[in-house]
Amino acid sequence: MSDLSDIADGDPHRLRGLRDSLDRLADSPQPELREMARAVLDGEIPLRTAALSSAYAPALGDAFGGFWTYYSQLSPHERSELEASAYTYLPSTAQDPGT
Repeated sequence: MSDLSDIADGDPHRLRGLRDSLDRLADSPQPELREMARAVLDGEIPLRTAALSSAYAPALGDAFGGFWTYYSQLSPHERSELEASAYTYLPSTAQDPGT
């Protein structure tokens, strides 16, 4: 089982979400996040190792802090909508996330 599949606990929707998030980070304006995402996607470094490394952890922490600020300002209804969209994002005809 790959690192990402292990983190997703084998769930294809979670795996697709992880890959999509890493794809977005690979296009990030932040060089550390771009580098980290590309290294993980290319199989050069496991995600857990990257997230805990001194090279990438600060940038990931800053990105998460920005998200948390945004999320904490949402109304309960907006939070529910955001959370629900995370589970309904994939179309029923989505490709196998292992590809």
